[in-house]
Amino acid sequence: MDPFFYLVILAGAIAGASCGLLGVYLVALRLPFIGVFISHTAMAGSVFAYLVGLDSTVGPVVVSSLASMCLAGIRPGRSRIDPNVALAILFSLMLGLTFLGIGLVEGSRTEILGLLWGSILFVRVGSVVVIAAAAVVFAVFALLFNKELKVLLFSRTIASATGVHETFVYALFLGLAGIVLAVNLPLVGGLMIFSLITNPAAAAYRVCRGHRAVVLASTLFGVLSAVGGFIASYYLNLPTGACIVLTSAVVFALAALYCTLARRAD
Repeated sequence: MDPFFYLVILAGAIAGASCGLLGVYLVALRLPFIGVFISHTAMAGSVFAYLVGLDSTVGPVVVSSLASMCLAGIRPGRSRIDPNVALAILFSLMLGLTFLGIGLVEGSRTEILGLLWGSILFVRVGSVVVIAAAAVVFAVFALLFNKELKVLLFSRTIASATGVHETFVYALFLGLAGIVLAVNLPLVGGLMIFSLITNPAAAAYRVCRGHRAVVLASTLFGVLSAVGGFIASYYLNLPTGACIVLTSAVVFALAALYCTLARRAD
């Protein structure tokens, strides 16, 4: 079998695991547009980095992480605008900038359009190293700030009252989320990656109890979604991002079915 296939599998496993872990926290925030905004910020950063000739990894990472950290200033209950509305406005801004940038690309747009849908052709050894490094950094952060994140996700107000530096932890979390999504963007696609951070985590919350169990299940479901999607796209010659999304949807559907059957059995 082609060695490239194994590289794809490794990349998919790492991408799925990191997005699954990230999804645990984004889903718990109950602000789904955070994931949408961050993923499209990464996509906009990639497009404009391509236009100005910046490094295909450094440019998107810097733009995505900085823009994501700015979301720490949106505080539920203290802002005059609902956080979801604010995030929807920011999302539309990033989406508009993305397609504006695509429109400014001269000549062939095949490479830049690949950022929208994802492609296994983007997988290189260097890409796998970068994805793995981002995954390790985020996992270490989640481990070191486990208690703070639990309180923060329950309530930012309570976190602040209990002495947690919630703005710092939240901003750091969002910045790392931006990095994780930016480095995985070429593989999964900007229009698809939100599903990979939502469906596995939602499935884990359906079938598991307890934070640790949810983290492990979501990480595993993320790996299954990404690897299964990569394999399907490889053999069927279909868009990678679309296959990953459909696989993650199947994972959630199976989890929901299991939960329903378990309740009926009780």
